[in-house]
Amino acid sequence: MPGVRSRTALVTGCGAADSIGFAIARRLAAEGARVAITSTTDRILDRGRELGKGVFATTADLTRPEDISRFVTEVEAALGPIEILINNAGMVQTGKKQKRTTFADASDAAWDFGLDINLTQVFRLTRAVLPGMIARRYGRIVQMSSVTGPLVAIQGSAIYGTAKAALTGMARSCPGGLIA
Repeated sequence: MPGVRSRTALVTGCGAADSIGFAIARRLAAEGARVAITSTTDRILDRGRELGKGVFATTADLTRPEDISRFVTEVEAALGPIEILINNAGMVQTGKKQKRTTFADASDAAWDFGLDINLTQVFRLTRAVLPGMIARRYGRIVQMSSVTGPLVAIQGSAIYGTAKAALTGMARSCPGGLIA
């Protein structure tokens, strides 16, 4: 990963032992980046210790605007300005479950839940770090999406697919965004 040494990277979706987010965080740390990770459970603190020095780990519920604000403030106080954002948290990484549903069967609560986890938190976190990146004229944002929604329709994944298709559109519209 060229160019990450001594950069501050924030990576979401790092709580699970086999998560993509944790693998990304581990690689960034190995390449010399200062890395911030978060999850909704205290297990993230152990994950941070696994990564070693130069890692900031804390719990946060990224569906809550106040947690995003607190997390970004804490990261920047501990590690410096956020220069790399990997938005990877989503349905699986949060440890929350959503039953498979069609549009006809979806409740308003299920809709709100699915969009909060898979889209709205990404928007809010991106919005929180983007002004600093623009002011410093440096920043890298990676929005992790899915083939479900933008490329493939999967029966029973109406809300998830909609959120991921919207996330792909958001990534294309965001300065510095990259679809992965």
